[in-house]
Amino acid sequence: MNSILLSLLIFFPLLSGAVLLLLPRRFGAQVRMAAVGIAALEAVLSLVLFCQFQAQPSLQFTEQRPWIPSLGIEYHLGVDGLSLMLIVLTTLFTVIAMLASWNQVEHRPGSYFSLILLFEAGLIGTALAVDLVLFYLFWELMLIPVFFLIGIWGGAKRIQAVTKFVIYTMAGSLVLLLSILYLGVQYHQKTGAWTFNLLDLYQVPMGLHWSAELLFFGFALAFLIKIPIFPLHTWLPDAYAEAPTPITFLLSGIMAKMGIYGLLRISLPLFPEVVAKWAPILSIVAIIGLVYAAVTALAQTDIKRLIAYSSISHLGLIALGVFTWNLSSLNGTLYHIVNHAVATGALFLLVHLLETRTGTRDIRELGGLATSAPIFAVIFMLMTFASIGVPGLNGFVGEFLILLGVTTHQPILGAMAATTLIFSAAYMLWLTQRFLFGPQTELVKTHENLELAPRQVLLLTPFILAVIVMGVYTAPVIDRIEPTVKQYPHSQNIQLHVALPGEALYE
Repeated sequence: MNSILLSLLIFFPLLSGAVLLLLPRRFGAQVRMAAVGIAALEAVLSLVLFCQFQAQPSLQFTEQRPWIPSLGIEYHLGVDGLSLMLIVLTTLFTVIAMLASWNQVEHRPGSYFSLILLFEAGLIGTALAVDLVLFYLFWELMLIPVFFLIGIWGGAKRIQAVTKFVIYTMAGSLVLLLSILYLGVQYHQKTGAWTFNLLDLYQVPMGLHWSAELLFFGFALAFLIKIPIFPLHTWLPDAYAEAPTPITFLLSGIMAKMGIYGLLRISLPLFPEVVAKWAPILSIVAIIGLVYAAVTALAQTDIKRLIAYSSISHLGLIALGVFTWNLSSLNGTLYHIVNHAVATGALFLLVHLLETRTGTRDIRELGGLATSAPIFAVIFMLMTFASIGVPGLNGFVGEFLILLGVTTHQPILGAMAATTLIFSAAYMLWLTQRFLFGPQTELVKTHENLELAPRQVLLLTPFILAVIVMGVYTAPVIDRIEPTVKQYPHSQNIQLHVALPGEALYE
């Protein structure tokens, strides 16, 4: 299906954000209003895409034009079940992040909202690019706005946080670029032609040669840093804690998922034999990260940092689903990407709303909040239950499918992964017990206005509906992603599963 819809989704916020960024500072209020309007129209376009998307495995709404023909580089876009939900999430979350920032940004608001539009364009372009050079350009584009959003509008330790973020991500990006170039050279040596088109690259088996392993880890390193996976995670707690909370909301809800997307789109289908060889070790590393982040979360006194470590733990479970690479785990991975974005994103927003009123995120200063803000407490508990996977809410579905996929092929790893759910319940319930239901602190007793305003409840309503509806009605998402997922474990005539060392790698 040929269309310009995908180009519109990328270049509408990209060009609009660039133009708005160039306007003088005195137009800050007008720029803010224009940016929200542009983001809202972008969300409408993504919903049009969602409604018109057909449940089939092939790329849809494709656009393909020569760009640098002598090197086989193309402007090639497409969307399938792997990328569809990321597009919808990105556009909807961008609108919500802007609304959450509406009255909170006093310093250069026009630049702040313009940079969010550029960030949105980079995220969408990354999810839609089929040519690897184009993928890399959008991958880099999304980092530039984040650097300024944290570095200018972040917390007291923003410079240290953004420096660490840049060092990690630029190191991963450099390795990613070298891997893309080397993969193109390898293809040229084998076929005599140049291409960076993923659909062409999928057709050339890489085998288990040392160069294939080198390429796999080159791509995987960039994606694992972005997720991030232990021990590449140390940039995340600082970046999440120091970024403006609406930006943390976007980093956790969308940008981290681009690492998962990169593994699914590039690393696994290009190097299936290498994945089969290294899946046991990668799976164990993911489980170690799960446990580590969960235990570390128990020691936090800053609510935002606790949720940041919770995010690392959940993303470790999603990565485990990727490395297992069977129908159940992949369905669960893509479904849990949405679940994690919704539940964790809502928790970050709730912390943001509370911090703007109290000036603190310290659990020790916010005890007994449920008495003063019962609506806040109810919504926070709902998102907590979704985060820990209570049956009937959306978090349960994704976790169940991932654990089912892992346990089906390796019960030991499944059991190890399942124990992390206990840790998840422990740190989240420990948080709510002290934060919401413990003895009232002096700050909570003396503060007159801690309850959510009606417009804030309205802002959170989409999250409430998603948590409940996606917990009991999975068809709108599963029906659109499953046709793509079904072909993935078999895309190179090989079916993989997680195996402990010494066991068979193939079924």
